[in-house]
Amino acid sequence: MLLKKQVRGGVLLYALFMAGIFTLLLHVYLERVVASSRQNQAQMTSSQSRLMAEITMDLADKEAGAFSFSQGTTTYEVKDKQVIVRVASKGQIKTYRYVKKQEKK
Repeated sequence: MLLKKQVRGGVLLYALFMAGIFTLLLHVYLERVVASSRQNQAQMTSSQSRLMAEITMDLADKEAGAFSFSQGTTTYEVKDKQVIVRVASKGQIKTYRYVKKQEKK
């Protein structure tokens, strides 16, 4: 009878140990999934702002101006041989600098 109680306790400790390891592995996996999701979201935001800046660069025809997109707004100004484009979207402001295209005559 004494041996049966020890066996039950050993099985219970083993089950508790395995549950702890499973919980730890699940936690690591979920943290990795969340980190991957955040990285994908940041990459998407960066790509969208870069695309808006490039479209603004193509449409820029004055010394300064602004454009509005569904994802945010852009402003640009021409200084010397550079075009400075500022993209404001989702609470972030990113600045891009481009070399001014030469006008073909």
